[in-house]
Amino acid sequence: MTATIPTIVGFMPTPFASTGQVDSERLSALAGDIAAAGIRPAVLGGMGEYYALDHDESRQCMEAAVAGAGGVPVVAGIGWATREAVAIASDAARLGIHTAVINPPHYASPSPRAYAEHVRRVTDAAGTGAIVYSAAHFPMTDAYLDRLVQVDGFRGVKEEHYDVATTADRARRWGDRVEWWGVGEVSGSAYAAAGAGTVTTSLANLRPDLAVRAITALTGGGEDPDAVAAAVEWTELLAADPDGAPAFLTEVMHQSRGWNRTVRLPLLPSGADVQKTVADFIGQWADAAIGSEATR
Repeated sequence: MTATIPTIVGFMPTPFASTGQVDSERLSALAGDIAAAGIRPAVLGGMGEYYALDHDESRQCMEAAVAGAGGVPVVAGIGWATREAVAIASDAARLGIHTAVINPPHYASPSPRAYAEHVRRVTDAAGTGAIVYSAAHFPMTDAYLDRLVQVDGFRGVKEEHYDVATTADRARRWGDRVEWWGVGEVSGSAYAAAGAGTVTTSLANLRPDLAVRAITALTGGGEDPDAVAAAVEWTELLAADPDGAPAFLTEVMHQSRGWNRTVRLPLLPSGADVQKTVADFIGQWADAAIGSEATR
């Protein structure tokens, strides 16, 4: 029996120019490289520091991703309180964003009824379906799902809170009404075995082909021990940077594509130890023809 390879979504960091603005040209080029591998580019996630971008910058990121993707569906994270989220979602609708991921609220803890109304207003503005992020500090419990399935624009859950076995039970319970996404090449592929139809990747920012190979192997599409080893090591390194995963990923982009090292406070760029670790990883795993910007 041939394995079904999940849809793969690659969440991209946000490049900043030395002057501080969003570097749309570099973001567009990265989206093109990711899309060329059959991965759906995604902007405005946690890796993309959506919380540090204003409305205009969020729109610039979506514009750049859509332009670079060349017709491949693009995903956009939608953050903030409802008024701001609706404004970003309205831009997403005009720009042709395919799917919205509603980022979890911070500090506020809306009730299931209130959160369902938030999702309804965002999806109405976006004109497309939305996946909600089930995070450790704001998990999508059954009480939330009971409300969310009544929202026409609600499509599914990006799961990072419940374990694989529990998610498998929830997938069986909610059937075809709820689509499930798994987070990360390794853990996300385990969720795919439990019923998730989509797996997210950050490794695709360095090697889109390697990310596809790893997820394909991890979801039963054949043996590829090198790609799996790369994905496992990547996952460990991503979590080990004391300055955070976005800082780590930005350092990877600096060394592989010449991006500025800038991240925005409250983040700081990766320290010297992580810079050395990144150099070692790239030396082992980066393809010489990684992308059009490698020699810029």
